[in-house]
Parts: sequence; C-alpha cells; structure tokens
Amino acid sequence: MKNVFERALASALMELLSSCDSAPEWSVAEMLALLEHPPDAALGDYAFPCFQLARFFRKAPPAIAAELAEQWVNSDVSAHGVEQVQATGPYLNFTISPGVLADAILPAIAKGHSFDAPQVAARERVMIEFSQPNTHKGFHVGHLRNVALGDALCRIFRYNGYEVVGANYIGDVGTHIAKCLWYYESFNQDPPPEQQRGAWLGELYTKATLLLEDAPVEQRKTYQQEVREILKKLEGGDPKLDATWQETRQWSLDDFAEIYEWLGVHFDCVFFESEVDDEGKEIVLQGEQDGVFQLSEGAIGIDLEEELGFFLLLKSDGTTLYSTKDLALAKHKFDQFGIDRSIYVVGAEQTLHFKQVFATLRRMGYEQAELCHHLPYALVMLPEGKMSSRGGNVILFSQLRQKIMDSLRTQHFQARKGEWPDEEIEETCRKVAVAALKYGMLAQDPAKQIVFSMEDWLKTEGDTGTYLVYAYVRICSIVRQLGIEPSADADCSLLCHPNEKALSRRLLDFNRAVWSAGEQFKPSLLAHALYGLARDLSRAYTTCSVKHAKTEALQHARLLLFHGVAETLKQGLHLLGITPPERL
Repeated sequence: MKNVFERALASALMELLSSCDSAPEWSVAEMLALLEHPPDAALGDYAFPCFQLARFFRKAPPAIAAELAEQWVNSDVSAHGVEQVQATGPYLNFTISPGVLADAILPAIAKGHSFDAPQVAARERVMIEFSQPNTHKGFHVGHLRNVALGDALCRIFRYNGYEVVGANYIGDVGTHIAKCLWYYESFNQDPPPEQQRGAWLGELYTKATLLLEDAPVEQRKTYQQEVREILKKLEGGDPKLDATWQETRQWSLDDFAEIYEWLGVHFDCVFFESEVDDEGKEIVLQGEQDGVFQLSEGAIGIDLEEELGFFLLLKSDGTTLYSTKDLALAKHKFDQFGIDRSIYVVGAEQTLHFKQVFATLRRMGYEQAELCHHLPYALVMLPEGKMSSRGGNVILFSQLRQKIMDSLRTQHFQARKGEWPDEEIEETCRKVAVAALKYGMLAQDPAKQIVFSMEDWLKTEGDTGTYLVYAYVRICSIVRQLGIEPSADADCSLLCHPNEKALSRRLLDFNRAVWSAGEQFKPSLLAHALYGLARDLSRAYTTCSVKHAKTEALQHARLLLFHGVAETLKQGLHLLGITPPERL
C-alpha cells in the first residue's frame, strides 16, 4: 500500500520550489528520497532537509527552511492531511492530522487491502539458499539462526513482489561422514534409538572427533588412515558401505524434515552435495581445457589476482572441494531455475570463499554473478562463551526444543490443564516456543553475535518474541470481551490522542519497514518495527481504553485502531516465520 502523504508532500514541495527563481528542478522520486522522519514526534511527522538548497539559494539552511515555511503558509500550496508546517533549524517539518492519518490506513486494514498487494510487482526471480545442514552431524542451536534468517527473507522478498525460490543445500558427502561411519562401525556398541536417529549420529560424530583428537600420535595416525580408507570406499561406491551411508543419511534427513515442520519452514527445492560432486569435477576439468582455469602442481584453480588470490578448485589427487561443488550448484541455479539473483545465507567465516566463487562465476561468463549476494551472519554464543564439542556445551536442537517446551508447559500453561484441550496446550506451547526462538535469532543485526539465553527469550516483557505474541493476544482478548466486530466505517477523526496517532503512524510505516528489511537483508529492521508497535500499543492500552471510551463512537474508532495493530502484528510476525496463538 502506497504512502499517500509522502507522495502528496513530494508533489507539493516540487510546486513550492518551482516558484523560487534560483531553485533547481526536482523529480518526485528525488523529493521522496529526501523526506525524513523527525527524531521526535513533537517536531512533526515528516521533515525536508534544506542542506542541498544552500548552494542554489546562497543562504544558510535554517534561513531557507524559515523562508519556505513562510511561503507555504502564504501560498496556495497544500498537501493531503498536512495541518501544520514549521521550520526547525535546517529542516522544514510537516505535521499530519491524526484523524486523516488514521483514516488513510485503518479502513484499508479492516477491509483486508493493506497487505494483499506487493509493493512492487513482477520483480526478479530470486533464489535464497539457506539452512545447509550436514547429515551425520547434530542440528544445533547455531543452525537455527541460519534457518530463521533464510525463511524470513523468503517471506519478506515474496511480500515485496519478488518471485522467490527457497532452497536448501544439504551436505551428504565428505570427510565428516567417513568419520561418523568409522566410529559407528568400529566403536559404537549401542543400537540406534527409535526416534531422533539423526541427532544420535551427530553424537557419534562428536565422539569420533574427540577420539581422534585425544588418541596418542601413532594411534591417531592409524585412526586417520582408517577414516581415509572409509572415505575412499564411499567415493568408490563400495556396495556394503554405500548401503550403510544410504540408511544413515536417511536418518538425518528424517530428523531435518521433522525439525523444519516444527519450525514451520518450507523449501521449494533441495540440493544435495552428492548430486553436484561429479558435475563440479567435470566443470573444472573442462574449464582447465578451455583456459579459464589453470593447472598448478597437479591441482586446478583460478588466479583471481592480489585481492582474492589463487582459488583452488580441484586437488592434485582429483578430490573435489566445496568450491568445486559450488560452481556446479550455481550452474544448476542459473540454467535450470532461470534465476536473476542468488542469495546465500552462510556464516561469516565463509566471506572470502563466496567472494572467490562469485569472481570465478564472472570469469566463467555468468552475468548473474553480479547479482549474487552472500549474507554472512555471526556466531550464536552462550552467556559463558563459545559453544564447543570438547567443552560439552553444544546445545542440540532436539535438547533445546525439549527444554523450552517443558518450561512453557510447567511455568506458563500448567493452569490451563483441564481447562483447554491437551492438543491446544501443546500447539500453543509450540507457537510461543517458535516465536521466542525465531525472534531471538532475528532481532539482532545478522553481522552481530547473538548471546543465546532461553530464560531471557521467554520473558513476556522487553524485546522478545514472547512479548509480541502477548501483545497480539491482548488485542484478541479485548475484541472477544467486547463482542463487537471492528468496522471500517468507524469515525477515525476521533482518534486524536498522541498515543493513538503514534499507532496509526506505525501502521502506515509498516510496508516501508518490510521493504527496507528485504533490500538490506536485515529482518532485524522488521523485528524492531514490530517491537516499537507493541511498545506503543502498551502506552495506548493504558491511556486510550477501548472498553471505557467516553462515547460509543470513540469505542468503535479505538477498536478499529487496535484491530489494525493486531492485524499488522500478525502480518509482521508471519513475515518473520511466527504464527501467534489466538489466546494464552
């Protein structure tokens, strides 16, 4: 939904400046780009900075702002909803009538028109690759940040008008699998559990790693040779070992599928390293024959010059690398899916690798490489520091889920036992748990580390997903208690309280927040906008009561406002991959 006030202001400012002899010609787009939000609501709703006019008017920006304010008042220039224009230092500030502001957004939300159309239609086809877990390894809390980021970006990009393909790329070949199967066949004495066999394989992998690290030097060499032999058999297609790999691989895939279902995450396509391994090797060999890649001491790579160095693509013994497979995967994306943009959600430690991959794709002639983007994200830490297998403090997702669900059942929903159906209690616990976990992973800028604390993320006050869920449910409760359906015909001109206007302004700016979150690859911007909305709701809840409104007309207007807040919270949470319950 377009912001009618911004466009009206841009047009009015163009008209105002056109009457000034020394002013340049401006386009509506240029005016829109210059409009700002004042840091304090008391200053107005929009601000036009006059710095760029100084060289044309040959005056100080504050003097220009004062002249423009006077001209506005004494001219026929006007803009929809503007009730006050004033100069504050170098800025020309505009205040929108609270009733007009509310009327521009609330009926549209009530009629279901505010969120149904993308901001820009028919944009590029974008593939967002995320999650990328390895089979035979544990799915831990750190993986959750990747999943939350990728899923939120898919939802946000779709909302913003892009055609999105959400993709997963699962690591099902490599040394880590040989290491896990080595321990599984040589040392493990326990039968596989009935459930969560993938997580159990992850525990075996950890045991294998520690056994290798702790072994005496000579014993370690023997163990390492045994692992290499298993890897060689796997790559050679040994029938017995291949059957074991297929069976155990499926255990991990079943675990992943169950985790994604619990989190409400969907992929449009899933790639596997095993499917691009041979093709990647063929691409590199062909590239060397074509002169794109170079042979160096038996290995093949590409010289990306000083900044990026020599990028190794194939080892001298013919062994493939991540780089080998990434080239084949990119070719699949471009050729088979016809994508215009490719976004990789991968940890910050792979930043150099992806710079090299994109540079190599450009050398291979893929124009789409210019629109490839690596979204790096920082580590998830514990309050006591970095997670470590050796330290025994890696939190597996299966363990985290059990712990958070137990906490919610006993501390938040025990009183509902017998009052609600058990199925509703369980599903509500899941929704609150997902809200707490996903919001905790998304509220922080991707470039910054996250300190994971289940206790803090489950708090019902402060910047948490739990708080936002409670804010939404609070409004649902108000509507149920009143027994009145919100009406788009309510008199929005009655919504004059500053706290009511603050809410209307948040609702009007929602689409801008979603757009910025997508274009900057920062779902945290949307998370912050939703938290601001919930915080303003809390203020309005105490000062602008719906139940105790002085008149019936005001009650209907406030109900429409609060309904608009609830619908916007629900839509915003959906874009973050969160579905709030209707009651708590």
